[in-house]
Amino acid sequence: MFDLLVSQRAPGAFRAIQDALSVPVHPGTNVYVYVEPGQYRMDACQYRGSAVITATGGRGTVVLDSAGEYNLQVKGQVTLRGLVMRNWHADGRVLDVASGSTVAEDCEFISAATRTLSARGGGELVVRRCRIRSGAIVYDDSAGLVEQSELLDPQQCGIALHKGSRVTVRDTSVLGAGEHGIWVNSGSRPLIERCQIENSQGAGILVQQHADAAVEGGVIRHSGKSGLVVRDNAHAVVHDLETYETAFEGVWCTASARLTAVHLTVRDAGRHGVMVTDQATADFRDCEVHGAAQAGILAQTSGTATVIGGSMSGCDMGAVVDTAGHLSLEGTEVTRNATGIVVDPDASARLHGCLVTANIGRGVVTARSSRVELRDMVSSDNGAEDLFDVHVKTELAPAAQVAQAHAATSTLPRPERTVPGDKVGNLDALMAELGAMVGLSRVKQEITKLVTFQRVAEQRRKAGLPQGPTIGRHMVFSGAPGTGKTTVARLYGQLLATLGVAPSGHFTEVSRADLVGKALGETTQKTIAVFDQARGGVLFIDEAYTLSRRFGTGSDFGQEAIDALVKLMEDHRDETIVIFAGYSAEMREFITANPGLESRISRTIEFEDYSPDELTNIVEHLAAHHGFELADQTRDVLFTHFEQARRGQSFGNGREARRVFEAAVEQQALRLAGCGQPSASELTIILPEDLNGAVGRGLSMAYSDAHDTAHLSAVLERLSAMVGLEDVKAQVRDLLDLISTTRRRERAGLPADPVPGHLVFSGPPGTGKTSIARLYGELLAALGVLARGQLVEVTRADLVGRYVGHTAVQTAALFERARGGVLFIDEAYALSRPADTGHDFGQEAIDTLVKLMEDHRDEVVVIAAGYTTEMTGFLATNPGLASRFSRTIRFAPYTHAELLTLLAHQAQTSGFDISDDLIQAVDTHLTAHSATYADGNAREIRKLFEAMKTSHARRIADQERNGRQPTLADLRTLTSDDIPSP
Repeated sequence: MFDLLVSQRAPGAFRAIQDALSVPVHPGTNVYVYVEPGQYRMDACQYRGSAVITATGGRGTVVLDSAGEYNLQVKGQVTLRGLVMRNWHADGRVLDVASGSTVAEDCEFISAATRTLSARGGGELVVRRCRIRSGAIVYDDSAGLVEQSELLDPQQCGIALHKGSRVTVRDTSVLGAGEHGIWVNSGSRPLIERCQIENSQGAGILVQQHADAAVEGGVIRHSGKSGLVVRDNAHAVVHDLETYETAFEGVWCTASARLTAVHLTVRDAGRHGVMVTDQATADFRDCEVHGAAQAGILAQTSGTATVIGGSMSGCDMGAVVDTAGHLSLEGTEVTRNATGIVVDPDASARLHGCLVTANIGRGVVTARSSRVELRDMVSSDNGAEDLFDVHVKTELAPAAQVAQAHAATSTLPRPERTVPGDKVGNLDALMAELGAMVGLSRVKQEITKLVTFQRVAEQRRKAGLPQGPTIGRHMVFSGAPGTGKTTVARLYGQLLATLGVAPSGHFTEVSRADLVGKALGETTQKTIAVFDQARGGVLFIDEAYTLSRRFGTGSDFGQEAIDALVKLMEDHRDETIVIFAGYSAEMREFITANPGLESRISRTIEFEDYSPDELTNIVEHLAAHHGFELADQTRDVLFTHFEQARRGQSFGNGREARRVFEAAVEQQALRLAGCGQPSASELTIILPEDLNGAVGRGLSMAYSDAHDTAHLSAVLERLSAMVGLEDVKAQVRDLLDLISTTRRRERAGLPADPVPGHLVFSGPPGTGKTSIARLYGELLAALGVLARGQLVEVTRADLVGRYVGHTAVQTAALFERARGGVLFIDEAYALSRPADTGHDFGQEAIDTLVKLMEDHRDEVVVIAAGYTTEMTGFLATNPGLASRFSRTIRFAPYTHAELLTLLAHQAQTSGFDISDDLIQAVDTHLTAHSATYADGNAREIRKLFEAMKTSHARRIADQERNGRQPTLADLRTLTSDDIPSP
């Protein structure tokens, strides 16, 4: 057993996790790493040994930030306890289990990428009582357990299981997934127990491609598509699953899949409760389907459904078997639907021992060419006579049995025959929901006018009068992201359904990718399929302007989608409402570019940006909804933040308000973690300090005292401990003193110049520029000048795109990643336009940087680094570039003595002893190879140390092979024999 301490303050402790994990230990040794509370920088760390990493202060007291490809890659055995691990790389992962096994308990994981945790190549990942934000847990040919955990707002799927993975997911919530809640494919075999999946944009659970899933218990709510989908030769066994308010089917089994379901509950499906299609087979026992907008259960296109027991109620049609479908109902109750059972032409049905009663219309309707077998079926007390338009093999129940069944059901309340226009209560509730939304006064006025018109038209119809002109219902919702367009569109569909204008009012949201194919003709097929899904409701096309044909590109499949939509909107104008959404300017251009499209749009509703007060109210409503309360000063800080926020196209409006709230709740939890047992009022109140890191406390905002003085002192100690660089350290301290003085002048009411922001670091490579930049970011964060202080390191390759316009997009994306921290551009001079070469995308990057550095001066500190002479030329490439940098800090090469000190320091940090004799031997080595170390490059010293460690390891291995067991001193001591030969 080997104990190690990581601390920002304790003498002799490691300052970073990766430093502790790099300590050499004998194979098989268990390493225990104890991490004291604080926020730590974590470079990409790969670990092959056995380690337990524990936050000593308990859950949430240790934050590990990384901007690398991963925080930790495991190829051994690792246990993580109580840590908060965050990764800000666009394609990064917090944890990558490449082999071996990892257990994460009571941790929180946050990433900017779609994947947060991954296990692959036979690795094993166990996640207990953890919270995962933004990204997914992905298993690829691996095994593991996800238990009592929570995944919040995954950008794509919440949990994805690929290539035969064997995983148990138990008592876990997946909330707000951008695609499917849980995705099972490629032969994976999971057990999914008692999970809660809500607000997935795709399916709640998708099982496909020969996967075999068992689902025990659990709830799926508000799926943007279907609740449970089993398809593509997959198999699923389901017990006690509940689905509620799915946009499409509650359960869909298709494409030769097999499903067995027992005690399944499906309520309020937007289309069919259960659908079995395309040669799929499904068996249901004691299942309940209620309130489906269309069929309770539908079997079609060679799909076979067998239902034993259970009930279908409150649906438009209780059970339907469509062309070439097969349906068997045995002992099933079909009651209180608009129509009970419908058997279409060329379909087959077997109805044994069923009770069909209290339906508004007919109990049973069959077509002449269908094949129906009836036995012991009771059909009574329905609103209309059954219609058997077919020769059937009939064994109807005797009269006594019919009478007994009628008596048993006579006490049930008989459903009233209602028309959509009578649903005033629902209409008022929906209008109240619209009215309760923050802001959007003009939007509410337009929707109210439309609803009022439809309501009066319905009253005229009931009075026997002509309804008047039919107004077009297709619309454009224009405005910035996060202004409520999707929410209002969903409400609008429900309002029209309540008024009887739309058959169902269900909501289908798509983008260009859902409509546009990769080959000629494929786009039309995809568009028709999407339109069919939306029939009877609202088809919401987000960022619709991306469908427009671009000038000079010839045939474009986006235009093919527009052409198909124009025809479908006309052919089905009484069934489906199409709403196009996007930025205001782009949508104006999009609509006017196609005369047929423009003629089918009745109106454009503009969604304005929320005001600072409205955004503050949104945060306040979110807080109240989740049981929190904002302090008065917190509300003032929020208002100031939203008032000073830059309203570019990337501003998220309501999404920004949600981001701020969630980040504040996270910060509150970290604050309370060290407070023992907080009271109920302390657990609910959000204080101004909880907004540190949640709102962008930029360089131009009002200055306050440093919000993390302990961390500030610790970082200053690390700065002082760095070898050499005395002039650089002095200039950094001068900058900090300037910030402190500016704060004092502000508090005293005196005028104060802006704090220096962007910097140039000039000097040869390996002289500490990146390390100083990282420390500078941490210092500014500890002072409250920057929100997070993370370092995002980039080069020309990261900034420069492949075509005109691409560079600006890439550079803006990097600024977004660096928001609240430092953007470090290494070898920045490489962006300079070469002489006599015409247009260069590097120059495009420089021009973009000049604007962004000004636009984001309150959020990002840019540090451009490179050789002194070349950086002078770089600053001259754009007239505004030099003025954006407040000062240049020059990094002198390390002296000979400083290089020796660096080597000794690296050896000590890695747990090695180094003698005076070895220092003398290294001194001789440096002198003998003076050309290599002429620039004072610390990277060459690191290379030398790595070579010495390799030589040391080889020497120890030789001892073991020769039968001599190395001592602890042998393992710790470097000698002159470890210096590599020239």
